[in-house]
Amino acid sequence: MVKNSNQHIYVGIGTLSVLLLGAFVIYKVSKHKKRQQLIVGNTPMDLSVFDSPDIPGSGNCMDRRLLFMLQQLEARTGYPIFSWINSGARSPSHNRKVGGVSNSSHKIPICKAVDIKAPSRFIRNHLVATGRDVGFKRIGVGRTFVHLDVDDLKSQYVAWGYPSGTPAEVNPFV
Repeated sequence: MVKNSNQHIYVGIGTLSVLLLGAFVIYKVSKHKKRQQLIVGNTPMDLSVFDSPDIPGSGNCMDRRLLFMLQQLEARTGYPIFSWINSGARSPSHNRKVGGVSNSSHKIPICKAVDIKAPSRFIRNHLVATGRDVGFKRIGVGRTFVHLDVDDLKSQYVAWGYPSGTPAEVNPFV
C-alpha cells in the first residue's frame, strides 16, 4: 500500500491538537477548583462553607482580612471554626429569609461577617473574648452563635444581643 507522503504530517498535527486541547481542559478545570479554595497564610481554605444557600460559589466574596482573623481565632481557641460556620455570604433574599438587617455586613458583595455556632455558653463566651483579642471590633452575641464582622463603615468596639436591640449577655468591650 502506498502512503500519502504528507500523511505523517497530518497524524502529527492531529496528535498535537489533541494534546493541546487536553492540556487546556486540565488547566481550566484546575483553575476553577482553585477559585473555591484560597490559601490564607499557609493553609488552603474551602470557601464553600461561606456560600449563601441560594448562590453556590458566593463564599468567594468573603473579606480576606476576616478569613485571616478567623484562622487566628481557630488557632487560639482550638475550636473547628470553619466547621461551625452558620452563615457567611448572604444574597439579599436569603438575608431577608433569615431575618437579617437590611444593611447586613453578611450581604453580597460586602461579605464582611460570619455567624459561628456556639455549642455551649462556655464556648460562646470563649469565642467572644478571644474574638476581641484577635481584633474583632463588632461582635453579636446570640444564645447559640456568635456574630463577628470587620465592617469598618459601622460603629466599632460594639457588642449586641439578639433579638436585635437587646444587650449582649457578655460584652468584651466593657
